[in-house]
Amino acid sequence: MRLTRTLSYLTVALLIVLSATIPALARAQDGQDNSISRPVPGKPEPVPAFLKPKPAAPEPNTPPARPFHDPRYGVSFTIPPAWNVDRRDGTVSTFRLDARNAAHTAQMRAVATISFNPHPLSTFSGALFYFSVTPNVSANQCAAQAIARAPHTVATTQVAGVPFTHGYDEHGGICTESRDEIYTTEHGDACYRFDAVINNFCGGEVSGVRDITDRELDDVRKRMQSILNTIRFDN
Repeated sequence: MRLTRTLSYLTVALLIVLSATIPALARAQDGQDNSISRPVPGKPEPVPAFLKPKPAAPEPNTPPARPFHDPRYGVSFTIPPAWNVDRRDGTVSTFRLDARNAAHTAQMRAVATISFNPHPLSTFSGALFYFSVTPNVSANQCAAQAIARAPHTVATTQVAGVPFTHGYDEHGGICTESRDEIYTTEHGDACYRFDAVINNFCGGEVSGVRDITDRELDDVRKRMQSILNTIRFDN
């Protein structure tokens, strides 16, 4: 008799526990339990901090932008921030290798070089902006320096209100290792020449970096163009 009565008490207690537990489970499944958060339709889920893209590191600005002036030939332009400038060849540049079709009498007057890599994951290896002068040449001889070799085309463009002949030269084995945008104009029986040279190395898959993209090349060209846009002639 006692055993039967004890079992009855246990049965009643179990029913009481189940009656309290089952509705709670049902509410949790229906999303009615406030302790369980469910996604709200149409509301974007927060991105974990470790998955958020890191902001790009600011570009260096040392040395600051500064003017360059050649008093002998009356030419000025602005050196951008984080670019170096040198008046001698061979220190940071190889004028004869970069400006391959320049006259043998050409005198390099200055070269500006970028001091950092704006695209470090690419095969970009350097940018150089040359200013040179070839004395005692005709206008046709000066324009011919921008023609390079066929089928490279030439055009006429304005730089500081002065008409320039604009052509290009490029070379490389597996890829284009160097591209030279050439600008020439004749002034006072001398040929004023500016070369915007972009250097690149090949074999991105081997070196662990990818080939430079068209967008990145365009970015470097715009940096060079920004120097060209500051050219001024004294007279």
